[in-house]
Amino acid sequence: MSCSEEGPDTWPMDPLSNEQPCCALCHLAQNLERSEIDREAVLIWAPEFTQGALNALVHCIHRIAATHGKPVFWSPDPPPANSPEDLFASSSAYAALVERSVIAKQRLGTSSPRDLAQALSFISPSSYARRRELLGGVRLLPLGRFFVDGRDVYPRLLANKGLTSISAISSRRSPTIRR
Repeated sequence: MSCSEEGPDTWPMDPLSNEQPCCALCHLAQNLERSEIDREAVLIWAPEFTQGALNALVHCIHRIAATHGKPVFWSPDPPPANSPEDLFASSSAYAALVERSVIAKQRLGTSSPRDLAQALSFISPSSYARRRELLGGVRLLPLGRFFVDGRDVYPRLLANKGLTSISAISSRRSPTIRR
């Protein structure tokens, strides 16, 4: 579920380890225990997408918004009717994805990533081993925010190019994701 090393919002890789870089969106999906996770993402029901495909789509949607000078954080307000076609289409697609949080809430009793992480920490090892089967089409929809030390750095990640974007934002060593 990790992104390409070429991604503009990729965590730096430690060259002395076997760890792979991970984009901010994949990092969210792999770290539901993040302190701000409920402000960064929401659970949705989307069995037709893999998490990686959903992340790629959302990244594209966020880039389109940023290109047009619009905030990337999800807003339920549609763009004006005279908006550029790509902005209008991406906003509509994003709204349809956000609506799927209602289905996740019906199926799981919540659309909160934090609630899911807590529930997974309390289930039996045999149930945890079956989590892919049990959760089926549940996906994590990034909402266009990524907090580091209490600050939303996601817009800056979208604007930066290359692997060093996180290290320029955060003075502490950035986490990497083990495969």
